[in-house]
Amino acid sequence: MEHARHVFRVLFVLVVLVSGFTVFRTFLVPASYGFYGPYRYANVAQQAARAPRHGGPESCEKCHPKQYGKRLAGVHKKVSCEVCHGPVAIHAEGGKRIAAMPMEKTFKLCARCHAKLESRPKEFPQVVLEEHVNAKLEGGICLDCHDPHDPTP
Repeated sequence: MEHARHVFRVLFVLVVLVSGFTVFRTFLVPASYGFYGPYRYANVAQQAARAPRHGGPESCEKCHPKQYGKRLAGVHKKVSCEVCHGPVAIHAEGGKRIAAMPMEKTFKLCARCHAKLESRPKEFPQVVLEEHVNAKLEGGICLDCHDPHDPTP
C-alpha cells in the first residue's frame, strides 16, 4: 500500500494540471474560435471592415501602362507589382497618387527570389550572386544589366 500512495500523488498532480490547463484555456481562447473552422470567427467581420492595402497588378496599369506591358510580356508576368514595390495603398488612393512608391534599388530586391537555395525547384532561375557578377555586391548591381520589369538580358 505504501507504493500506491505515490501513484495516487502522481494521479492527483495530473488531474490538477489537466484541470488547470482546461480552466486557463477557457479564459484565453475566444468564444468564436473553432465555430466554423480553426480561426476566430468574430475576426472575419473585423477584417472585412478594413480597407484593402493590395490592389493587384491591374491597379497599376492605369498609371503605368508601359511597365505593366513590359511585365506582361516578360518572365515576371505572374509576379504582382506589389511583391517588389509594396502595397498600392502606400502609393495611391482612389486612383490618385498620395506618395512616391517605395523602391528598393539594391541587389537584395532580386536576391529575395533569385538567390541560390537548395530548397527551390531546379528549373527556377537561381543565381549565385558572387559568381554571376565580377564586382562587389552593393547598390543596384542587378539593375545595371537587367530591367526589373523584363529582366532577360
